[in-house]
Amino acid sequence: MTNAQKWIALFLLLFLILLGLTYITEGEYTDDAVTEESTENNLLSGEQIYADLQCANCHGENLQGTEQGPKLFNLAKNWSKTELINYLRNPKDFGSKERIKELKEKYPDSFMPEFNNVDAKKLGKLAEYLLSK
Repeated sequence: MTNAQKWIALFLLLFLILLGLTYITEGEYTDDAVTEESTENNLLSGEQIYADLQCANCHGENLQGTEQGPKLFNLAKNWSKTELINYLRNPKDFGSKERIKELKEKYPDSFMPEFNNVDAKKLGKLAEYLLSK
């Protein structure tokens, strides 16, 4: 066996070992991550999610509103849980609604961020919390 063949055999052996390790550790990590995320979402309250997403920066610590965002009381009068979750995911889709147009005029220097990368269960808990106020 030549030196080149030895190096190729060693390279292939290392490649197979690394591939096997990747497969083994990836499966374990994915399972743990899903379990950990599910547990975390179940433990968080709507109020904690409100704080984590930094909603208070514009809407106030007690949902009373600020110069940058409206108060968040009596939302159930205008929103269902599903509508509110969809709005939180992509506020731009609601730009043609009259209430949203009025808010844009009242708060021209502010914008509602998109939370489309936040877990739907988390947004559901946030929506339930907001709709209960």
